[in-house]
Amino acid sequence: MQEMEGKPVRFISINTMNPEEQVNVEVERYKMDYPVYYGRGQNINRDFKVEKLPRLIIVGPDTMIYKDVLFLKAEELKAEIEKVLLKGKQTNLP
Repeated sequence: MQEMEGKPVRFISINTMNPEEQVNVEVERYKMDYPVYYGRGQNINRDFKVEKLPRLIIVGPDTMIYKDVLFLKAEELKAEIEKVLLKGKQTNLP
């Protein structure tokens, strides 16, 4: 999200379902300019008790999980990130 440029926000993607070749195609197709990790066969879903995909997890600078949902539209995602950033400022988080 270009709106988050310059803010202490990082995006990553972990694809645990598709073969590596398909992950690479999706990265190109959707112009993902953030790290995309391939995790098929790595037991990530089991280890982290992921029951449904896709997952969107927002982790604050204090390492707390603030949101764990199946999906958010772009505007909803932006609003949730802004809440976490505001909370961090209020508590002087790094």
